[in-house]
Order: sequence, then structure tokens, then C-alpha cells
Amino acid sequence: MEATTTSTAPPRSYCANDPGMPAEFRDLLVKLLLDEHLENNGNPEYRKVLANIANAGLRFAPDGRAMEIEAEIVKQEVHHGRIVAELIEGLGADPNQVRAIKQYAFHLPLEDWIDLACFHALIDRVGLYVGVEWTGSPYEPLAKVAPRLEADERFHTRAGFAHLRAICARPEGKTAAQARLGKWWPAALDMFGRSDSKNSPLYVKWGIKMHENEALRQKYIAEAVPEIRQLGLEIPDNLANRRFL
Repeated sequence: MEATTTSTAPPRSYCANDPGMPAEFRDLLVKLLLDEHLENNGNPEYRKVLANIANAGLRFAPDGRAMEIEAEIVKQEVHHGRIVAELIEGLGADPNQVRAIKQYAFHLPLEDWIDLACFHALIDRVGLYVGVEWTGSPYEPLAKVAPRLEADERFHTRAGFAHLRAICARPEGKTAAQARLGKWWPAALDMFGRSDSKNSPLYVKWGIKMHENEALRQKYIAEAVPEIRQLGLEIPDNLANRRFL
């Protein structure tokens, strides 16, 4: 199922430090990159998130190859943080600020390999949609990096599903993974934000995003559900344990 866009992007594009950039457009981009998109190496809170993922990956990986995959994922996330920090600087803002990580998915404990597999498969999958949404952005630096971000997050997502396939190959692993979906599925859906967000239509208006929050959430559900079912797992109710509707 493909969600339709709610608006079309403005006809012109803008480069870094563009004097013709409308103030609202710039302010929305800065808000998005500083407060809503967590990847920013200038934010110490992002470094804590990365340290937590790296720690879990290296501690819980079942073998050397899995460790290598986890190390590559963290390396790519660090690179994403540098990219976003440079985007923020190009908009005339300071990336070196302490900003709270609002998405609670990144505060959920990674207690074992199953948690980490679910994290990559479901939470990193949300990051994949960020790259897709930014493709063709009217802000040229954002459009330029979007394909790289999309490719990296696709790798993270595929790694998560590969981990889960190995886990679900054992009956006890499948049972544990099914239980863990109750933790990670609502967190993933909540990452798209509130359906009645006031900023969401503005992002679409300026072409910063192609879909509003609920449309993108429904796109995620339609595309993720078949992959989860291929693992032999049942999908939790989409409204169960949700915090943002």
C-alpha cells in the first residue's frame, strides 16, 4: 500500500547559506535536524545512544561475523551524525548542543541479542524512511546525502531481520521474539510522531517531507508487516501500548 503525498514541493531548491531561503523553511529544517532527528555528533545525548548500541552489539553478538556487522552499523551511524552536524552548520545553526532524545525507543533497554535484533529490524527501519522522505528535498545538501542514509539504514534493517530469522529458527527463540514484539512494535510506530502534529503539514508544504506522520506510519505498517509474518510471528495490535496516536 502506497501512501499519497499531501502536497507538492516548492518549485525551487536552496543551497547551504542561501540568502533567498525563506525563514520558515530554514527554521523548520533546523528544528527537524536539531530536535526531531537524533543523528548529530555534536549532541552528547546522541553519543550515549551510540555507545549503548555498540555495547549491546559487541556483548550480545553470537559470533564474530555478527560482531563485525554490529561494528559496521555503529560506524555508519557515527558517519550519519557527522553528516547531520554539517547540515546544521550549513543552515547557520550550532550542532554542538545538548538536545534530549525525544524518541523513547532509544531509551528502551537492550537486554539481549533478541532486543538488538528487534531494534535493528524495526527501529532502524524507521530511519530508512527518513532517507526516502529526504530524497528530492528542495534543500540541496539534504537531497545529496539522502541516498547514502537510505542505503545504510536498509543495511541495518536487513541485518536485524537476518538476526531475527536465525533466532526464530529455534522454537524457544521464536517464542521469545514474539514476546519482544510487544516492546518494540509500538515504539517503532510511535517514532513517526503524533497524527495531529502541527509541524507535519508544514514539512510537507515545504517539501522537506513527502508524507505527513500518519501517512508515513501506515506506509511503514504495510511494508513491515509482511516481512514480520515471514518470520512466523504475529503482529501486535497497532494501537496497543502506544504513547502517540
